[in-house]
Amino acid sequence: MPSICDLCAALDLAVIDCALQRHLARAQPRVLAANAHACAIPTIGAYTAGYLLLVPRSHVLSLGGLDRDARAGVDTLMREMAVRLAERYDRPVLGFEYGLNAAGQRRIEHGHLHLLPTTADLHGWLADRLTGYPIASLADLPTDPTNSYITVRDQSGALAVYPVPTDTQPRIRLRHVVATLDPRLEEGAWDWEAAPHTDLIRRTVDDLAPVTARQMS
Repeated sequence: MPSICDLCAALDLAVIDCALQRHLARAQPRVLAANAHACAIPTIGAYTAGYLLLVPRSHVLSLGGLDRDARAGVDTLMREMAVRLAERYDRPVLGFEYGLNAAGQRRIEHGHLHLLPTTADLHGWLADRLTGYPIASLADLPTDPTNSYITVRDQSGALAVYPVPTDTQPRIRLRHVVATLDPRLEEGAWDWEAAPHTDLIRRTVDDLAPVTARQMS
């Protein structure tokens, strides 16, 4: 884990300079919605407008590492933001998390759920390759810290979990898969380090920032 977690910094309003803020205009807020357990923020590498990360306030490797109340809180925020995204962009909404419970294996080691407007059938793609099972809520995510999983919220709102080995190499790059399945996107759009998509990050904030935040800018 980096000495300062980029996602922890993004959620901390006392932090003036962080990786996400460097892609925003001076007056744009980082946090677009929040509850007691999690925040919705735009993501670096937003290859479509409306691409959000739902980030728990607690620093954990995966959402399954949260207590049940916190997982339920992320679920509530996911459902609220999925409605908001669908209304704003007039597209179905996909959510996913790679719950990798292994320290030192990723640059971002703070569990988070991707949520974005897209027709990409990630659920179908995974179902052709892995064995999964349905869950009713993110509160029901697997919690064993020795195991890893992928969870998907499909465009109908149904949730599924796909157990995956923690030591799988190479791992499935979910952002890449989604970008490949979305006919709007060009090859390479998924690579957030090479293509941060600053314009789409800023558009997402303009589209979704609370009215009070826009009035203060």
